[in-house]
Amino acid sequence: MIQIDENQIDRFAELLPTLPSLKPFDFCGADEGVLFPPKAHPGALNAFFFNAAHQFGFWFLQDNHYTRPMITQAGGVYRKGSDFLFYCTQRALKSDPDFFRPERLAALRPREIDRLFHDDHRRNPLPMWPEHKRILYEYADWFVEQATTPDLLVAKANHTRKPLKFFLDALREIPGYREDPLQKKSMLLAVILENRPERFLRVSDPESAVPIIDYHLQRSALRTGLVTLTDEKLRSRLVARACVDKETENAIRRATYQAMEKLVAKSGLSVAAIDYFFFTNRTRCPEMTEPACASCPVNAICKQDTPLFQPVFRTTHY
Repeated sequence: MIQIDENQIDRFAELLPTLPSLKPFDFCGADEGVLFPPKAHPGALNAFFFNAAHQFGFWFLQDNHYTRPMITQAGGVYRKGSDFLFYCTQRALKSDPDFFRPERLAALRPREIDRLFHDDHRRNPLPMWPEHKRILYEYADWFVEQATTPDLLVAKANHTRKPLKFFLDALREIPGYREDPLQKKSMLLAVILENRPERFLRVSDPESAVPIIDYHLQRSALRTGLVTLTDEKLRSRLVARACVDKETENAIRRATYQAMEKLVAKSGLSVAAIDYFFFTNRTRCPEMTEPACASCPVNAICKQDTPLFQPVFRTTHY
């Protein structure tokens, strides 16, 4: 019903390394001081730990169908889900470098937490706000109860033989990260900490990396033909953007995971580089408008099955 296309993976593995500037993002680039903390900011590590745990659910559901992505105005600019979250994090850091220390988060009142995610209209636009609030408190309480901090956890990882493996294993215990067996948010955090200018996480075991599978990547895998469907009923549900059950979502996501594992191995590119390519390429292959196939770097090998959509399923995993 759901399978990976080995030949298509080979085509992508041959093409992607030839693309210019295919490298990991440093989360400290052109929008420095707006979306991301500047280099050596004292609150950056705590902020990224908090931020990655909340990278999920940026879309709206109505009558069991996907309706639209979350886009709202913040700082005078219309920002989509992840960018809005980074903006809110950076805005809080500007007012207080210690804002995201776990003990500070644990002491926040519900109204203060709600204001953290306000847009320009003083509204909290997050579609899964109750889940965000629960994760925030559970995350903060875990660090307080364990008498540890994000910087101590990273320091421990850096003193092991396999820092990335230790780090990913440690995150399996932390609320906001522990829920996802495929560790999407955990690997995203690892990529951020490794590629920041400070090199917070000093990875010497890149073989421990795992694919970062979110809904953008699942949509890309299906449309490009890296993952294929043989069940017409399932195809119809995806095209209609109708909700699927947990088992179906899991099957599509795991197939995408396996496809990305093979793509990393065959291309020689890092998980971070491949993830950044597909994440940025989502602007050419978006949710609500026709894909700009002519300007896409993989246009020549893409199956261009553009009616397909990611599995519509509510989760805090991504």
